[in-house]
Amino acid sequence: MESDEKLPDKIADLAFSYYKKLKPSAKPTVRSNGAKEWNVLACVVAIDNASDALRLVSLATGVKASPNNELKRSKGRILHDCHAEILALRGFNTVLLKQIHLLKDPMSQQVPDLISHSRDFPGRYRLKEEFSFALYISRAPCGDASMGSLCDEGSISFTDNDRCQYIDANNKTILRGRSNYAKKGYVRTKPGRKDSKLTLSKSCTDKLCSKQVLSILNSLTWDLLEAPVFLKCIVVPQFPREAEADFDRAFDTRIKDCISTEKLQILSCSQHFADDRIYENQPPSLTSSILLNVIEGQKLLQQSIVNGVKSGAFVKPPKPLRKNCETVISRASQWSLFKQIKGSVNFQSYQEFKSQQLCRNALKERIRLALSKDGWVGTEADDCA
Repeated sequence: MESDEKLPDKIADLAFSYYKKLKPSAKPTVRSNGAKEWNVLACVVAIDNASDALRLVSLATGVKASPNNELKRSKGRILHDCHAEILALRGFNTVLLKQIHLLKDPMSQQVPDLISHSRDFPGRYRLKEEFSFALYISRAPCGDASMGSLCDEGSISFTDNDRCQYIDANNKTILRGRSNYAKKGYVRTKPGRKDSKLTLSKSCTDKLCSKQVLSILNSLTWDLLEAPVFLKCIVVPQFPREAEADFDRAFDTRIKDCISTEKLQILSCSQHFADDRIYENQPPSLTSSILLNVIEGQKLLQQSIVNGVKSGAFVKPPKPLRKNCETVISRASQWSLFKQIKGSVNFQSYQEFKSQQLCRNALKERIRLALSKDGWVGTEADDCA
């Protein structure tokens, strides 16, 4: 594998080349008042360790999260978290599901390049050994890894007993958004305005931190693959030396007793994303997007996302969601594809299936306790049949 000095810039170049393939409607626009929107870009990239070739698996943009009360009518169709890096990881898992589905189809003429049948576990699959995976993000992930950069922005002073900084007054190890930025090493929910509807989705830092224990597979691909898959590295634009301590605390120190795998590398690239935020009050894009490279060299699958569903398909509550509003990376879509792969499942619903994954659930509880000793505050239950 080529030196780490060259790799980050090559990964960023690949990300930018695929970003150019997105439809204009999926990119930030200039609003009627002349303000240019901004967005975050993230990509999962497969690295062929034998040839050093790079292969984009999934690309996403986005900075939004769904309000918790919106999920009551979801039934697996609304994306809870539309931050780019989380969408990119959902896209990665969707690509794996689609490749497994192709592998099972005797009529398919498309040859999956990432997935093959397991040699040791009949009925299961494996990622080909030559690949490792990197996650490119166009800025430091929200949450603990980026809190140090906020110290110069000014903020309200908090005492430990100020209840407004907490999601739950009885839980002082989960903070709301950027409240009390001086507290480091804590779980945080997605940032948002103080007057915005509450989201319980955890920060990208916390989710990526958890992936070091749970792997980047979701519950469905975990069931299908013979072994977990971990990120080799995260690539972000160049950051000041003092930010290294933030990354080390956020991704290593907090969970040092949980990690049994190789330490996650944080690498920096020299390029900056053209549609990144330029000034503090610049408006974020209302649109998220997903691009999936299911089979290398074949047609790319693109979708624009607004309010957690396909662009143009959102209906305000209390009306029910429109039929087929869900994106290809939604829980409902992935669950449907999983059931097609399995042929039949002995579970009435997605949540019932997840509840039976005892090993994975034990790992999840372990990492959650390491991150938040006062316990966990989950999002609204969102099940699909």
